[in-house]
Amino acid sequence: MTKFLIFPCRLLKTAVTAAVITLLSLYGISQAARNQVEHRLEITLVPSEQKLIGRDLMRIEAGGLRELSFHLSNRARVKRILLNGEDRAVKFSNSEIILPVEVREHGRPVEVEIFYEAIFNDPVPVDPANVDNPGFGVTATITKQGVFLLSGAGWYPELKGSRATFRLAVKAPLNILAVTAGRSLGHKAIGETTVSEWLIEHPVEGLTLSAAAYEIHEQTAGDVIVSLYLFPESRPLAAAYMKAAADYVRFYSDLFGPYPFPKFAVVENFFPTGYGFPSYTLLGSSVLRLPFLIQTSLGHEIAHSWWGNGVYVDYDLGNWSEGLTTYVSDYLYKERESEAEAREYRLQAIRNYTMLAPPEADFPLSEFTGRVDPLSKAIGYDKGAMVFHMLRRAVGEQAFWTALRELYRSRVFLQTSWKDIQSIFETQSRMSLERFFDQWVFRKGAPQFYLENVRAFPGNGNWKIVAGLCQGPEQFNLNIDGLLECETSRTMHKIALSDDCTRLNLDCSSSPGRLALDPDFDLLRRLDPAEIPPAVNLLKSSPSALLVLPAGSANRLKTLAGTLALGLGLEEYRIVSEKDLEPELFSSRDIILIGMPMNEGLLPGMPAGMRLEKGGFTLGGRAYQNPSDAFFGVFRHPAREDRVVAVFHPLSMKDAGIVARKVTHYGKYSYVTFQGGENREKGFWPVESSPLIHEFATKKGAP
Repeated sequence: MTKFLIFPCRLLKTAVTAAVITLLSLYGISQAARNQVEHRLEITLVPSEQKLIGRDLMRIEAGGLRELSFHLSNRARVKRILLNGEDRAVKFSNSEIILPVEVREHGRPVEVEIFYEAIFNDPVPVDPANVDNPGFGVTATITKQGVFLLSGAGWYPELKGSRATFRLAVKAPLNILAVTAGRSLGHKAIGETTVSEWLIEHPVEGLTLSAAAYEIHEQTAGDVIVSLYLFPESRPLAAAYMKAAADYVRFYSDLFGPYPFPKFAVVENFFPTGYGFPSYTLLGSSVLRLPFLIQTSLGHEIAHSWWGNGVYVDYDLGNWSEGLTTYVSDYLYKERESEAEAREYRLQAIRNYTMLAPPEADFPLSEFTGRVDPLSKAIGYDKGAMVFHMLRRAVGEQAFWTALRELYRSRVFLQTSWKDIQSIFETQSRMSLERFFDQWVFRKGAPQFYLENVRAFPGNGNWKIVAGLCQGPEQFNLNIDGLLECETSRTMHKIALSDDCTRLNLDCSSSPGRLALDPDFDLLRRLDPAEIPPAVNLLKSSPSALLVLPAGSANRLKTLAGTLALGLGLEEYRIVSEKDLEPELFSSRDIILIGMPMNEGLLPGMPAGMRLEKGGFTLGGRAYQNPSDAFFGVFRHPAREDRVVAVFHPLSMKDAGIVARKVTHYGKYSYVTFQGGENREKGFWPVESSPLIHEFATKKGAP
C-alpha cells in the first residue's frame, strides 16, 4: 500500500494515493485480492537509456481460472512468456497481458515467466508551484540522478486481483543502490555493477522501487533495523533522523504493539516528494531539510506502519488510516505538549474542514480514498482526525486505547473497513456505536448549532439562565459541553441535542458572565463565518476567483498572477486588468489584487495597524519598505460574507514568483510576509464573534 505524507502547510501523505488507486482500478485490480503470487523478480536498470530490463518468474495459486490477466505498462515490450516452462504466444495490448490456462493446469500452482523491457521517462518536477496532489504526475522514471517506480505503474507484471510476495534482485550501475519494502538481503558490488536484493515476505498489493547513489546508515531499535539511505551531502542530517526514527518506533510499539516489519528506512529522493510505503518513507532532498519534519511528519509516517501499512485499508469501503494516523501522530504530539496546543489543533482542523469542504462539495468520510486536493485532505485528514477524537470521548480513555491495540493485534496484514473498526470499538466499550458511525462516517456533512434567546433572571440569591440551543439545516445527535461562567464559579454542563432545538435551564449562584458551547472545540461542526478569520484556505476552495492587475502594469504582472493561481490550485479563475473590472464581477467573486491598484477604493477594509501603500506596507505598527519585502493578506469581502478579497503586494518583482509559489503553504493564516522569498511573519486577523458564545451584561447581581 502506498501513501503520501501530509506535511503542515505544504506537500504531502495518504495511506494509498488516489493516483495509485486510479492506476489499480483502471487495470481492474481488486482491492480484495484473491490470488496469491510469489515473484522472483530480476531487474536491470540502465539510467543512461532510461531503460528497465526485467525477468519475472511467478508461482501463482490460480485456482480454477481459465486465463491469467497481468498489468504491465504500455511502455513495455514483452520479449518472451513461458507457462510451466513452455513458450506461449499471448496477447499484450492496452497494458494487459492475457495468458490462457489449459484445463490440465487448473487447480494447481502454475509458473509464469515473463521477459520484458521498458522505457520509463516521466518528467520530474524541479520547483513545483502546486503541491496539493503530491504525486506530481510522476509514476515511473529512470534517470542518472535516481530511479522512481511507483506501485501500480506497471514496472513489473502484476496479476490482477492478487497480493504478492517478492524476492527481488536489482542490478544497477556501480554504487547505485535500490530500496523497496521488506528485508534487505544486502548490496553487492560485482564489477561495474551493484546488485541489491530484497525479500518481501508479507503479501502486498503493489511494490514501489527507488534507487540512487546512497550512503547507508543503520542502527537497531529493539528487533527493528532503522536505516537511512541518504545522498552524501545529507550526511549531517543522519544523526538526528536516526535518533528520531528509533524513538518513534519504540513509542508506537509500546502504544499499539510490536512493529510489523523488519526495518524502517528513511530514503532520500531526487525530486521533492513525501511518500510513505510499507517499511520506508521516500523524502525529497528539500523535504528532508524542512524544520518541522523530524518533530511531526516523520512520526506520522512511522505511525502509518501500524495503520495503513500494517493493518490494511479496504479502499472499497473508505480509507480510515489517514484520519487515525493524523490523530495518533500530529494531534497526539500537540496533546503531549499541552492542552492549549491540543485545543488549537482541534480548532484549526475544524476551520480547515469548514473552509475547504463546503456543503456543495462535501462527501462522506467513508468515500475518502486518498488526498488529491484540499477538499479530500480536509475530509480524510481533518474530519477523520476529529472523528477519532470524538470516538475517544464517546467510549472513554481505556476503551479507546485498548480497542486500538486490539484492532492492530487482530487485523494486522488484513484488509480492514470502518465496519471492522466499529465492531472492535463496540466490543471493547460495550456500547452500541451504530448511530455514531452512521452520522460521522457514512453520512456527509457536520452539524451547525447555535444559541438563541439567552436570558438571565435574578432570583433568591441566585440567577436562572434560560436559552435555546438549535441546529440546522440538518439534524445530528450531539452531546455538547456547555461552560457557564459565573462571578464566583465555572460549571461545565453536558447538553444533549437531537432535535431542531432544545431548551436550556441553568443556574448561577452569582452574577452570570459568559455561556459558551463546545468551548474546547471537541466536536466537529461547521463554523459560522464570523468565527473564521479570513485565510488563504478560503481562496483554495474558491468556486470562482478574479485576479485583478493594476491598470498600468497588467502585462508585466500577468505571468505572476498565473503562477499564484497555479500555486493556490485555483480551477475556475479569470485574470483581468483593473480598467476592465466590472462592478458586478467584483461584488460576486473572490478577489485577488495583484500589486497596488490605481483605484485604492478597491482595497478591502484593513484591521487596525495594517496599511498598504505603493512603496511599502505597515503591519502591527512596523513599516516594510525593503524592495525584497512582500505581503499577502486575505480580508473580508465588502459585499458578501461568503467571499474574500486578498492582496498580493510584492515591493519588487525579484522574488515575487518565489512568494507566489509559497503562499499556498500558509493556508490557515490570514496574512504572511516575506523578505527575499523567505517567510518572516504570519498570523490571523481577530475573530469577530461566535453564535455559541453569549456574554451577559449583568454585573454583581444586577440584570
